Amino acid sequence: MGNRKPVLVDTSAGLKAAAAALAGAERYYLDTEFERFKLCLVQVSRGEEAYLIDAVKLTALEPLGEAIGRAGTEWVFCDGGQDAAWICEAARIKERPRVFDVQVGWGLLGPEYPAGLAYLQYRILGVRSSKEHQAGDWLARPLSEGQREYAAKDVEYLPPIREWISGKLAEKGRPDLIGEVSAETVFPPPPEPLSLDDFRNAWQLDAAGQAALLFLIDWHNGLTPAEKKDTPAPRVFLAIANLLPESGEELGRVKGVWFEWARRHGDTFTGKLIRASSGARGGGFKLLDPPPYDSFERIVAEGWIRKAAAEVSAEVGMAPELAFPGRLLKAMAKAVLEKGRKEAAAEPLAGWREKFLRGPFLSKIAP
Repeated sequence: MGNRKPVLVDTSAGLKAAAAALAGAERYYLDTEFERFKLCLVQVSRGEEAYLIDAVKLTALEPLGEAIGRAGTEWVFCDGGQDAAWICEAARIKERPRVFDVQVGWGLLGPEYPAGLAYLQYRILGVRSSKEHQAGDWLARPLSEGQREYAAKDVEYLPPIREWISGKLAEKGRPDLIGEVSAETVFPPPPEPLSLDDFRNAWQLDAAGQAALLFLIDWHNGLTPAEKKDTPAPRVFLAIANLLPESGEELGRVKGVWFEWARRHGDTFTGKLIRASSGARGGGFKLLDPPPYDSFERIVAEGWIRKAAAEVSAEVGMAPELAFPGRLLKAMAKAVLEKGRKEAAAEPLAGWREKFLRGPFLSKIAP
């Protein structure tokens, strides 16, 4: 991009012109700025000038989606999980693009993951960057010249960083691995459905409260990802099940429940909740025993699994947090405890991990 000034896009006509200029590329470099859970700015380039799409003034970004959301295009990010989600929602993009996350690429080349963009700029390009406007108010308008320059620089250095990382991965014989691992981090799989096991203090509920909690779990599992953004989060389910509010007004007083949602939906919701809890009052509902906080068997299993995972990460030259994230280590320990044999720890190593990590891991735990 050189010395080209970023193009601020804050009108419908400007968005159409920017979309026309961006269309047709095989690769886009992207970042976002957001404030208080609201998308404020989308930075996008084809590797040349940066377009700053004002998502505060522009509420419909479909032209951007039509330009950059075509099948087969590649999106380049640094730590792009939240950015991709914002962009796909705002621009109404249904089909996921290919992704190349430079933070992931760095983690596939060494022990450091995650690593910020400023760090990668310095380590790879020798460029020091200022974070002067990082904490600025991105909802305020007009954006200052400093904010615009700062936002543009977040995509300016992505092309040479991507090129460097791509070359290094090719040297290590892993040119295609970046796409699969980036997709895993940028577009993570949906979480497992909630179950009673996710609420270790559920044993403290009486029969009515337990029935209410089961209703809340089933209700939550039936929601779409978009619906879950506004509805009460699982962290408040125990409080709701314990208090059993009987109206939207009472529900709105539960800490952690968004009052506006309770005002609009609370009366209907609490009616269903009370009906579900009433069904347990007639007896035949078994109270729960408290689950143990831990066991030495789990502690020992997770200990040797972590040690083997660290040794494998060093052997293959990948960041441990990327190769063996915490959720995977827990799944590996659970498999050992359920099946009673050490080799079961390797069973959750699927996909790219089966190819690159399973063999080395099994060799570390062999008798």
